Amino acid sequence: MSNETVTPAPGKWWQALLIASLALNLLIGGAVARRFVMHGPPERLVSASYAQLIPKRFLTKIPRDRRRVMLDILNKYRDDFRSDREASEQVASKLADAITIEPYDVEEVKQVVNEFAGQNGKLAARGGDAAMEILALLTAEERQVLAAAIREGADRRK
Repeated sequence: MSNETVTPAPGKWWQALLIASLALNLLIGGAVARRFVMHGPPERLVSASYAQLIPKRFLTKIPRDRRRVMLDILNKYRDDFRSDREASEQVASKLADAITIEPYDVEEVKQVVNEFAGQNGKLAARGGDAAMEILALLTAEERQVLAAAIREGADRRK
């Protein structure tokens, strides 16, 4: 008598399960490929920090071709937004240094806080520039949709 175990050959139900699994995977893969080929890669909606005056909700409510125009404008400002945010973060680090130095220097802290406010003002102004460029392109109907999206956002934050 040997201690070897005998593994039974897979039955027809196992083969049918494997074929069904393969068919399902091919169906899903085909659907994903079709979506990518027909519509291109998914759009990445711009984060709120890029342009708070143009909410994402508005961008989702306008037709795809118009949304692409608006996103192209925001993407044009992306590097500037990024560098302004990084500059704000650097000033925030300066504040951390200024408030831990002994003896505590109120004037130094005040200067860093003012620098931070100025840097954030630059970021807001750049967002305003992007918003004005978008607003110049909107139709009367799109302006109504934007106004509704802004009001909805304000109501949600209350």
